[in-house]
Parts: sequence; structure tokens; C-alpha cells
Amino acid sequence: MNEFYDSLSEQERASVQDVALKYGRMLNPCYELLLSAKTASTSPYYVGLSSDMGSFTHVTKRVVLVADTMLLSDHSVGTVHALGEHERSVPVMFPDNPRDFRSERQTWRYGMVTQDLVELGQWLLDAEPLLRSGLVWYGPVFTVGKSGGTNGLRIEPAGPLPSFSDRSIDFVVEHGRAVDLARTKPLASRVVRPILEIDLPFINGLSLSDFAQVTSEEFDSYSQYRDFMRSRLLELDDALEAVDSQVALERVALSLRDELNAATAEMSSAARSRALNRSGAVLGTTSAVLAAVRPEALQGALAASATIAAGATGLWPTIQAFADLKPKRTHGKWHYVWVLQKKSAG
Repeated sequence: MNEFYDSLSEQERASVQDVALKYGRMLNPCYELLLSAKTASTSPYYVGLSSDMGSFTHVTKRVVLVADTMLLSDHSVGTVHALGEHERSVPVMFPDNPRDFRSERQTWRYGMVTQDLVELGQWLLDAEPLLRSGLVWYGPVFTVGKSGGTNGLRIEPAGPLPSFSDRSIDFVVEHGRAVDLARTKPLASRVVRPILEIDLPFINGLSLSDFAQVTSEEFDSYSQYRDFMRSRLLELDDALEAVDSQVALERVALSLRDELNAATAEMSSAARSRALNRSGAVLGTTSAVLAAVRPEALQGALAASATIAAGATGLWPTIQAFADLKPKRTHGKWHYVWVLQKKSAG
């Protein structure tokens, strides 16, 4: 998907319809290959979901928390959007004159079916980091019209595009719940169905673009949290009746919330402690380091603050900037959730 996003011009990005149409044209030649790769995948968590376009954001933010890769498709009846034509030349032999060979050009119109081209294009832009990293991709519902052609004797226009097309998937999402159609991915079924229903306050109100950005930037922590979520959801008894299942799901949600609250409190406290330690120690130590290895930087900072007391402006911001240029700390699974929660609250 990097090739697709890298090819988008600023003008194309400004038109979400153009983004959606270009995606369809780009994916069409390799679509069957991608589907074959999905079928051949040994990952039990490579899942294909069909969802109403209006639920794309909700489904994406949740299923990404448990899936290795998610193929998301729009399978409700929608409008056919023409994408272009396929052409090929075929030899034609006339029975009354076997030596008379002519070439006939055959043409097929093709397009994709979707409920809302604008909403699809916006989703493709918002979810860009997820598609670039291979966590998600959109599978269009492609459709092909009747062939037309010309052989020098007759001209037939390509037939109109049919109104709808469909293909097999793993799950259909309806009214916020996933229905397992394939029944060939038992592990995925036991995490996909509950993840769509469980209460996850840290992603409520979070935009898809923020979710995608954090997931991409905090990938290591995200991967740890994904494994953790799978293990917790797999503990649920798949044989429970509907009411008991909801009770069990609520217990898991409450347990997750308690663990999250404890972890975020600890991380917030640690962040405050680091900030206090920096404010007291960084000025002296960083000044010494700058004097030793970057004297020109310290000299510039001192010059900038010659007439201003060191504080909010002048020397301190320069030194603080150097203090912050250090290797990123490694974090556990809760760091990812903590960052999502901060984004949601902000």
C-alpha cells in the first residue's frame, strides 16, 4: 500500500472521491493475488470482515486490537462506480475463408460497488498508517460488465455494469455484532466477536486518524497489547448462553479497566517524577555535555539569553531540547493504551 499512498498527489488527497477511485484502479490488477495470499496464510488471525460503511471506523479501531491483518469490505447494496476498461486482442478466423485472419479487440468495463464513495475515501486517508503497515486493507466489491468489441465488420459497445457483486468472507458485522460465516477460523472467531462488543473506554471518542497514528508509532507496545487482549478473550467460554456470555464479557471489561487504571496511574506518576528530576538535573549535566561536545550550541544558547533571564525563554529551551534527544524508552503493553487514552482525552 505504500506505493498507492506515495503516488497520491496533494490535489488527489484533497478529493476523497478521487482517493477511493484510484485505490480501486490500483488494486484491481492484483486483487485475486491478494485474496489468494489471504487464503494461503497460516495466521489464524488474518480475518476478512464485511461491514456497513457507517461502521468502518468502529470495526477498524476494535478488530485491529486482536487481528494480525484485517481485510475490510463493504458488502451492502450500493452504487456501481465505473473505474475503467480492460482490453485484449484476440485472433478471429472466418469459416468461409480460413486464410482470412483478423484481430478483434474485446473490451470489458469494470467498476466497484460501494455505499458511499466519499466515506470510503475518507476512511482510506484516516487509516493510512494501518494500511501502510499491513494491518488493514480494503477489499472492493469489483464487478465487470459484458464484453464488447470490434473486428472491422461490427462494433459492439461494452455492456452496462451490473448493479451488485459479492464474494465469500469470514465475518459479517451487523448491528455491532460479528456473524461467523466461514467457521474455518475458530481462534479468530473467539476474539473478533467479543472485541466488537466489549466496553473499551480508551478508544471511545478517539478519531480513526489518531488511532492509526498511535498504533503505527507505538507498534511494539501495540503488539504486546494485542497478544494480551487475545489471551484474555480466549479465556471466555465460547459455549456460554447469551446472558452468561454478556456477564463474562462484562467481567473481562471490568478487569481490563482495573488493570488499565493501575498501569496509567503508575505511568503518570513516573512521568511526573522524570519531569521533576529533569528540571533539577538536566540544566547542569546538559550544560556540561554541551560544553564538552557541542560548545557552539552552548555558546549560542548563552548568547540568546544574554539579556533574558534563563527560564521560559533563552537558555532553558535550548538545553531542554538537547535533553529530550535521547533514545526512546521501551514500554510494556499498557503504554500503547495510555497513549491512546491521552489522545482521546485531548
